[in-house]
Amino acid sequence: MEDSSDIQTEVLELTAQDDLAGCVPVMRLLRPHLPDDVVQVVARLRRQMGQGYRLLAIRRQGRPVALAGFRLQENLVFGRFVYVDDVVVDDNERRQGHAERLLSAVRDVAVAANCGIVALDTALSNEAAQRVYHRCGYETVAYHLIQRLPA
Repeated sequence: MEDSSDIQTEVLELTAQDDLAGCVPVMRLLRPHLPDDVVQVVARLRRQMGQGYRLLAIRRQGRPVALAGFRLQENLVFGRFVYVDDVVVDDNERRQGHAERLLSAVRDVAVAANCGIVALDTALSNEAAQRVYHRCGYETVAYHLIQRLPA
């Protein structure tokens, strides 16, 4: 049986350098292309934070086990909206409602900021995540297309 003191019950926003460094192993589960160098990843997170990126976490024993990264944006398609860049849960922490709790917290931020939409992308092959998103009230409304440019 899980000790309830083992997991932090609230969703926390991470901003401190040590907290950001501590989230890198979990973020790399979703983004394995990130460099092994934690300093480089934290620097990238900081640059994104300068552009409005925010990072929420659920922790167990002080260690992040689930993360959601997002940003407030505005465009002609949606008006003011929140875009969710990242949702990731440690493999050993799945099926405990962490993604749902994080997405609910992001939704609360969007409502407080008078946004009309929360948007995210997921891989077409990631059916498990799509089921979570649909349970949370997300609709599939478009394909996200990219064109890869030469390096």
